[in-house]
Amino acid sequence: MHDLLTDTLPTEWEGRAIDPDFRPMVWLLIRTRRVKTNEDSARLIASAIPLFFVEPIPVAQYPEAFESLVRFCQGGGPEYEERTGTGSSSDPQDEPVLDYRCDADYIVGAFQQAYGIDLTADKVHWWRFKALLHALPPETPLGKIVEIRGKDTSDMDRADRDYYETLKERFVLPDGLKGVKRNETLQEHEDAFLNRFG
Repeated sequence: MHDLLTDTLPTEWEGRAIDPDFRPMVWLLIRTRRVKTNEDSARLIASAIPLFFVEPIPVAQYPEAFESLVRFCQGGGPEYEERTGTGSSSDPQDEPVLDYRCDADYIVGAFQQAYGIDLTADKVHWWRFKALLHALPPETPLGKIVEIRGKDTSDMDRADRDYYETLKERFVLPDGLKGVKRNETLQEHEDAFLNRFG
């Protein structure tokens, strides 16, 4: 198990050199949410492996290599999964609150605003990226949008409910998008979808 505070962030993973930058992982998560068929899954795996691993991987090793990639994306091995949990929302009607593709502008802006990190130019280790994303201040536009999307309006008075429902419509994500649910953490969402391929 790796400790973000005390261990050096890995550039080698389970015996192979990797590109630990956030871009291959975000690419993977964007496409994972949009996979519809087993054929799509196979194409996704074949495309993801060369983006992540520095050295070519023989096709026969793709299933094992992809499982390794998934463990990296989740932040480690079984110990990490036990620590964070991999559950999902109990309410399937919940709406997604975050999508890397739809919210890309807001993510880039939030990192620049909160941390002075230019995600269009800077390399940021995936594990650091996730930690910073989880810790974004609620004052950023992304923080406000995620809060709006996840706001439970059921117990609000009519005026407040109408106000938030109008805002939710403004920032709604596309129908059918498998995104992070209101009651689901970003980590739980990523784990659940990547586990489909493990």
